Amino acid sequence: MALIQEMIYKIQMENPDIHPDKTCFLCVSPDYSGIVAQHLCHALSNEGEIFHVEAVNVPFPDEDVGIYAYDFERKYREWSNQWENFVLIEAGVIRGGNYTWITNVMSEFGEKNWYSVALCENIGSKFKSDFVSLYYDDEKDDLHFWWERPNNHWPYHK
Repeated sequence: MALIQEMIYKIQMENPDIHPDKTCFLCVSPDYSGIVAQHLCHALSNEGEIFHVEAVNVPFPDEDVGIYAYDFERKYREWSNQWENFVLIEAGVIRGGNYTWITNVMSEFGEKNWYSVALCENIGSKFKSDFVSLYYDDEKDDLHFWWERPNNHWPYHK
């Protein structure tokens, strides 16, 4: 919870141009990031309005990105007609692959109109988030959240 509180503080201090009436939160990998998106959309509510949240499913390491990217592009086409801005929310950015393909799809629709949030981000990630609570080195530490259970899609659990 301390990392979520720190993220709330960082976003409030930066004061990005987001307001619930024009900004949609995109919860990337909701099975891991849902708890983070929930806290942020409530804590950052403004003028009695809460942020709208949409889920963005992403592949596990043993899955192909193709179907996920196709699904996201289809949904983002609709969302971009409804919202001016987006905030991508991810509990952990390990390699940065998901944020990379997601923002590449978003870029196809015009100028950058998003912020990226990572509760934890690997220092070796190819994607660098706008807001990060904790940087870690995956060569020294394993990223594991208290709510996680073993998952057969991750190589070290097989």
